[in-house]
Amino acid sequence: MTAPPGTNQETEIQIGACCDENYVPFASVMMISALENVDPNYRLHFHFVADKVPANVIEQMRRLVEERNGKLSVYPADTLRFDGLPTLRFGSSVYQRILLADYLPRDIRRVIYIDSDTLVIGDVSELWNVDLEGQPVAAVEDLSRSACESVGVSRREYFNSGVLVMDLDQWRAEDIHGTVAHYAGENAHRFQYVDQCSLNAILHTRWKRLPPVWNQQANIYKILRKYSEGSAYTINELREGVGRPKIVHFTGKKKPWLYYCFHPFKPLYREFLRQTPWGGRYPAPASPREKLRYVLSLRQHYKWLSRSSKMRFYRNLKK
Repeated sequence: MTAPPGTNQETEIQIGACCDENYVPFASVMMISALENVDPNYRLHFHFVADKVPANVIEQMRRLVEERNGKLSVYPADTLRFDGLPTLRFGSSVYQRILLADYLPRDIRRVIYIDSDTLVIGDVSELWNVDLEGQPVAAVEDLSRSACESVGVSRREYFNSGVLVMDLDQWRAEDIHGTVAHYAGENAHRFQYVDQCSLNAILHTRWKRLPPVWNQQANIYKILRKYSEGSAYTINELREGVGRPKIVHFTGKKKPWLYYCFHPFKPLYREFLRQTPWGGRYPAPASPREKLRYVLSLRQHYKWLSRSSKMRFYRNLKK
């Protein structure tokens, strides 16, 4: 299969990532899981925008990537460009995806951006070869109900920015990154997620919809029939997103490196995390407060499981 424009070598896939030092272990999991699952006829080239990441930490990342036949290029983050914008709990690196068209060399014409809090369990060469149908970006619909409201668009028009296939030719020709960055600066006070909402405000009518399997958001486990109302996805597409995801995106506060996370892909995530130099940093709860939080989270998880089992039982009765 011929790869789309975006590389000097037909078999090299360009992947963008951005984070600060705190998220390096998790960006590394994204990278090595993508490397493990890609078609061996392709080579992955990661373009990492580093927000104040020490050189020795970058070298640890580089070894992880190169020993798996990948390539890592590093770009210092332009933090001044977004100085003063709110970051909430995410840090200033969340804005850097907007500027990938600036960071990457001009001969790179396409890039797949993937958030650091993800696990890649599918072959990203399939995503690399997707037809954008003339649009500047491809993405998966965001499955939350509230984020789209601040932008003033419907749920089916609002995408999640955790996984993006970007046509950098269009971004550069139209200065989309400059437009989005300026818009973010002018409207930060309005939005729940400034970077994602700004991207949607500019591109909500100009994106190619990807199947949910390419960005399985954590709340998909709670939604299906309820959240399919107002969504462009069918129930079957959402079910496939639950059962056969290709990129798992750990949205929300309960991340898989935390003891109170009960996500079904947490065990697999931990397997990859143990392959990094940072795998031993995330022990079981030790203090009384941590243990209490663990117990409360466990109780909430099993209450949800119980409700889900009852819903399945009554659904089967109706068949």
